[in-house]
Amino acid sequence: MKWRYLTILVVCCAAGCTRFDARVTAYLSHELPFPQSAETSSVAVIAKTTPEEPLLEREVGRKIEVLLRQRGYTIKPVGEANHVLFAYFAIDSGNTVSGTRNVYVPGGTAYTNVYTSTGQWATATTQLPGRTEQRSYSYTFFTRYLGTTLYDHKRFVASTAEKKDDAVVWRATTTSAGGSSDLRSVIDFLLVATFEHFGSDTGKQVRETLGEGDKRVKALRQSVQPGPGADRAN
Repeated sequence: MKWRYLTILVVCCAAGCTRFDARVTAYLSHELPFPQSAETSSVAVIAKTTPEEPLLEREVGRKIEVLLRQRGYTIKPVGEANHVLFAYFAIDSGNTVSGTRNVYVPGGTAYTNVYTSTGQWATATTQLPGRTEQRSYSYTFFTRYLGTTLYDHKRFVASTAEKKDDAVVWRATTTSAGGSSDLRSVIDFLLVATFEHFGSDTGKQVRETLGEGDKRVKALRQSVQPGPGADRAN
C-alpha cells in the first residue's frame, strides 16, 4: 500500500495534478455535549505552528473564526468563551523517493517502398511490436498536518495538566502528502477538509478530495483579505 501511494504521488507530480487529497479522522466525546450552533455557544480560537510564525498563526486563526461563524458560532476571547478551539499545524522537511519503473512504449508503423513485379512502386507497411523500457524517477513529497481540538473551557481550566484530555469535546487530525512545501497555501485545503467533519465522529479515516480551484478554499482566502481601504504592499 505504501509503495502504491508513492507511485500515485510520482505519477501525479509528472502529470501536474490539480487536486488535493487529505485524510481526516475525527472523534466526538461521549461524555461532553458538542456545542449547539447558536449565539449562546461561543468559541475562542488559538492557532500554533512549528516553527513559530506569529503572523501566519494569526492568519490561520482568522480563517478558523470565519469557518466557525459560517456555522453560527460566536467568537470571543479565551477568557469569555464557552469553548476553546486549539489548532496546531506543521509540515515536515520532505522525503525524496527515487527509483525506476517500467514504462510500456507502443510500437509504431514502418513504411518501406518496394518495386513490384509489374514494374511499379508500392508502399509496404509493417507494424512494429511494443516494448517495455525502464525509466528513472525522483520525487520529493511533503507531509502536511493539522490537528484541531475543541475543549470545554470551564472543564479545561479546572483540570490538572494530566487531565486536560477530559475536557476534549471534539478532535480531528488531518494529513496530506504532496509536492508543495507552501504550508501557508496548503493549510486552506486542510482547514476546509477538516471542517467538513466539524462536530462529527468519522468512525474511521476518511478521504477528502478538493480541486485546486475549490470554491470553498477561494472564499476562505478572500474572507481574510484586507478591505479596499487597507494599505497593501506592492
